[in-house]
Amino acid sequence: MKALPSFFLVCTFGVALVAVPTLSAVDYNCVPLEVALLENRAHVLCAEPAPKTRGSFPVDTGHAIRYFAVPYTDTQWAERFIRLSNIAITSGLVIRFSFTSGDYSGESFGCVRDNCRKPWAFALLRTAVVP
Repeated sequence: MKALPSFFLVCTFGVALVAVPTLSAVDYNCVPLEVALLENRAHVLCAEPAPKTRGSFPVDTGHAIRYFAVPYTDTQWAERFIRLSNIAITSGLVIRFSFTSGDYSGESFGCVRDNCRKPWAFALLRTAVVP
């Protein structure tokens, strides 16, 4: 009788693993072209990578990601995002954005699925290889 509950637990756990979609972390080095403060979000537009020298925009679910945005609802996170983005654009520095592939949570504040992602981390880089 003790083997039956263990077997049931393993089967249930195995089914749950199959149902979970695979997401992955992506880092992208962005040369900021624009920092904008909109009604419900702040966003950065990345400059288009130079052909044959810097690769391309990150592609997520078939779409080229050009914008990174954060909502104003988390005021401290938004303030940090704006401050770092302004430093980068005025100093000509690169921002490394980290985001989760397939994460469309930014749609709730206007970050469009086709070209924008909500970063979970960002960093200002002194020197970087830009894709």
